[in-house]
Amino acid sequence: MLEPFIYPVSGILKLWHLLLHGVFGMDDSVAWLVSMFCLVLTVRGFLIPFFWVQVKSARIGVSIRPAQAALREEYATRTDRESVLEYQRREKELREEHGHSISAGCVPALIQLPVFLGLYQVLLRMARPEHGLEVAAGTRIGFLNDAEINAFLAARVNGIPLPAYIAMPPETLAGMGTTSGEVRSFILPYLTAAILFTTVNLITSIWRTSQTMDWESGMARGVHKLLIVMTIIVPLMLLSIALTGPLPVAIILYWFANNLWTLVQTLIMYPLVDRRIPLPEGFHDAAREQRERAREALRKRRTIVWDARRRKAVGAAMPWRIPGIRRELRAERAARKEEWLEATAERRALEKERQKVRSEIQRERTEERVAAWQARFRGKKAKSSNPPEEPTASDEPDRGPSAAE
Repeated sequence: MLEPFIYPVSGILKLWHLLLHGVFGMDDSVAWLVSMFCLVLTVRGFLIPFFWVQVKSARIGVSIRPAQAALREEYATRTDRESVLEYQRREKELREEHGHSISAGCVPALIQLPVFLGLYQVLLRMARPEHGLEVAAGTRIGFLNDAEINAFLAARVNGIPLPAYIAMPPETLAGMGTTSGEVRSFILPYLTAAILFTTVNLITSIWRTSQTMDWESGMARGVHKLLIVMTIIVPLMLLSIALTGPLPVAIILYWFANNLWTLVQTLIMYPLVDRRIPLPEGFHDAAREQRERAREALRKRRTIVWDARRRKAVGAAMPWRIPGIRRELRAERAARKEEWLEATAERRALEKERQKVRSEIQRERTEERVAAWQARFRGKKAKSSNPPEEPTASDEPDRGPSAAE
């Protein structure tokens, strides 16, 4: 699946090595190391425009969110055809006014992900070949042949082989001329820096999300909580994999370079987009009010839970009160559920009516487009089946007497 992306990435790595080793005469081991960093810089540099489009689209979406919310509130209870058409027209005008496109935020991510995976797969296959540290003749990784792969595997940095890793068996490390302690001493500074860069990137993402998040969205709050958990888990996971797993020196160096690039890119791109696309006036005040409402609802739910636990604890101390406590809790749950069902039923009924009207409008538009396409097709077909007539004698212009006359 990733082969189409492995070929161009491996080609870039090969070109950098040929340039550094063949043209500039750099030592082969150093050339492979520098080529690996140049590969990261080249691929990440290629992705900068896509990242900028993604960040810009996300910022525009955040900046128009208050206007979209006001528009939805205005048409919340209107389900007639004219209102639905008017809402669609005004929402489209709002997006066009600010230059916002939903696909502009999705397409760059779809492009970046396979390229990232292709970059990682090339370095991983180079540093950890399937058949051991000595690849057979005819083995290829994209555009790289077996001789180039073996040269990469033989490359050393400060005497440490690029395919070595801390948890590698001692006899294998001895055959490579190094030890686990030497690999650990060399790689720990880079590993620590990579984990630090990753942590800073995650914290920055959490902070920015908290400033612009839609607190009324349960999904947005869930993603925010997931980011907080990842900030704790991911650094520990990276450290564990690097110390106990088969993670070569080359991949840790890649982590270092890639996460450093991400950090620098974040520190440059986000302030730039803040300056280019400032948030509307009063946005942060409205976001704080929204956050307080969400927290108040959360506190209310927690109060209900702890009140139920308190009464259950009273029942444990006074068993004769258990039946009454259970009846009270069931009655309160039933009342809350009934209230929720009523609100949900009303909201779903309105949305169902709107969706029905939207479906009718979409069907009519589709039929109009199909009819227009068929009319154009019939017109082209009729034109091609009726070639222009040959001019007759009566149609020829009068040219006067001939030269012979």
